[in-house]
Amino acid sequence: MKKQISTILSIILIIIIAIFALMNFESVEVNFGFASLKVPLVLLILISLLIGALVIFLFSSTQNVKKNRQFKQLESESQQKQNQLNTQIDELNDNLKALETRLKNSTGKQEIGSRDQQISDLEDEIAKLTEKLSSEK
Repeated sequence: MKKQISTILSIILIIIIAIFALMNFESVEVNFGFASLKVPLVLLILISLLIGALVIFLFSSTQNVKKNRQFKQLESESQQKQNQLNTQIDELNDNLKALETRLKNSTGKQEIGSRDQQISDLEDEIAKLTEKLSSEK
């Protein structure tokens, strides 16, 4: 929509300039300092318009080149930071896996220790019951 409005305004401006130029057909003398030249005013208006458009185009194209360079630089910095973050995520995932393995091993050892304790408690009870049994006889 923005481009369409811009195109329409440009066409209207060109028509206004063309009408203005066509209304000024008389010849005028243009002094360049070192030479003097008699030119139709319509031609002088159109040449001035063309030079102005060329200057604007050159300035806008240099700005676009600068913006493209900045964009590429920011894009490469962003990619580097993203790679760093991916590396950190991978390291954290590796650390998480290592911790989970250690936790599983630790839990297994705790279970074994708990069962050993239960076995020794049961052996103690068996020993006490055996003593009671032998003392009752």
